[in-house]
Amino acid sequence: MSFSDSTTTQSATDQFTVREPALEETRRVQHFFRKMILPAQARFLVAVKRRPFERFIASSAWWPEGTLARFRLASLPGLPDGTRNEVVKALVRCVEDEVLSSKISSLHYAELLGDESEMCEILRQNGFKLWRSERHFEVAGLDAWTRVVRMFDKYKSEFPTGWRTDPIRLHAPEVVLNMVRDYRLMVPTELRNYWRTDSPVGFELDLSSILFDGTTSIGALLTRRVQDALCIDVRIVKLENRRERALGNIALLHHIAARRDPYGPIKWLRFRAGEIEHRETANLAIRMGGRELLPRHVFAKTFDLMPLP
Repeated sequence: MSFSDSTTTQSATDQFTVREPALEETRRVQHFFRKMILPAQARFLVAVKRRPFERFIASSAWWPEGTLARFRLASLPGLPDGTRNEVVKALVRCVEDEVLSSKISSLHYAELLGDESEMCEILRQNGFKLWRSERHFEVAGLDAWTRVVRMFDKYKSEFPTGWRTDPIRLHAPEVVLNMVRDYRLMVPTELRNYWRTDSPVGFELDLSSILFDGTTSIGALLTRRVQDALCIDVRIVKLENRRERALGNIALLHHIAARRDPYGPIKWLRFRAGEIEHRETANLAIRMGGRELLPRHVFAKTFDLMPLP
């Protein structure tokens, strides 16, 4: 498919076209997203600049997730601001056209953006609005390790005899899929992609764990390694009793503490929580001596799917 209306001209040398990549070009396009995890059903568009020679300067990837679609954008470093903005706008318009043709009414940018990100303003200029925000917290790794080990030693006699934590390497994501979905922490496609053993930026398969009571999963802690930090994307203990929930959190965090050197390369634990929901996560991070970081946001755009007369 070719998007003839997506060609933008600032000058003769700045002309570009947005189109679908040919099959033999797929690897070149995927290189733009080499540091991201994309679902297998992702569809790509590429911005091609033809002068002084043909080259790919930016790309978009989008994919359906039930009643909505998500997308990401990536471009070559060093593009002039004017060119980058025009290319991004053209890619966004073309993604919107494809989403509308698929009868999907909501398009979400699939990355949490900080207030300082220039992408926030670009998305706003293209009709996207703030959909939701998340709070983020950071705890020094040694402080967290010391507190968790102390709490575990203090309360381990109170843990129910049927409890255990297993590394997620031993299980399929379906074991916690419904629990994670109910708490609105991660969509199923994202969960499965991060769970893969070949994922370069996915979950830590041995440090991430599931809390079982016998054969029933009652909690999960899913974490990724990002440079010198463990980023905790999901932390759930699905128990009504407040004290048992606290014990479950200790068990999940101790699973990490028991498997890492407190003086090793991991210097920070980073927690995320919804701006309104998941306040327990915020309270936990603060009790552990953490500090709150700047919030991050999801932007989305909705469409009216009017039936044809």
